[in-house]
Amino acid sequence: MTIILESNASSVIAPEKHLNDIYITVLKNSISADYTEDERADQCRMLRYILGSIVVLFSPLSTNPLGTPLHVTTEEMNQTLEDLYAILDIPKDTGPLRLHHPSFRDFLLNMERCGDTNFWVDEKQVHGMSASNCIRLMSSHLKEDICGVVDPGTLAIDAENQVDQHFPPEVQYACLHWVRHQCNSSDQLHDDDQVHQFLQEHLLHWLGALSWMRKMSEGILAITALESIAPVS
Repeated sequence: MTIILESNASSVIAPEKHLNDIYITVLKNSISADYTEDERADQCRMLRYILGSIVVLFSPLSTNPLGTPLHVTTEEMNQTLEDLYAILDIPKDTGPLRLHHPSFRDFLLNMERCGDTNFWVDEKQVHGMSASNCIRLMSSHLKEDICGVVDPGTLAIDAENQVDQHFPPEVQYACLHWVRHQCNSSDQLHDDDQVHQFLQEHLLHWLGALSWMRKMSEGILAITALESIAPVS
């Protein structure tokens, strides 16, 4: 019986190890051998930053929308990802970035599987970074009456064409998912922090955006989630 169990365990571990070897080889080969130590360190940081942001996304984004909240140019994004086609589905058009296999996410977020601190991504840290990036993006974009609808009786369903015009994909993503990123981070809420300041200035703008997107129910759930992680006075 012991021999059978050990044999089955080995058959499960072997494919995972094989995938780990493939992933680490692809990542290492994406770093130019001609780089100096400083250039190598910078490229590894950029890889962790971009790949970490991709694997924790709650819905996929294409290259340009993803780069906006990350403050990464299209050129930097393309340069960083150009040798990763073996593990990422990178469309040539405006389609979303996707992982070829979900196991890459597990590999990147698991230090034991990844085994290299140059590429391992701290999941809680990257969720906190993503929440912060989403808040900064919304703070710079959202405003009162963003769609310019003067008639207070206008129904959202009558102006749906306004949504894509005034809420690009990255802003829609930020509005829908910033709270989920915040809740999955290790960042503690406190008075006068980024979340507090955003809600003081943009709460109604954020809820208005969700209303235009016809996602108000998600807003209610998000507020409930924030309340659950807020410190008790």
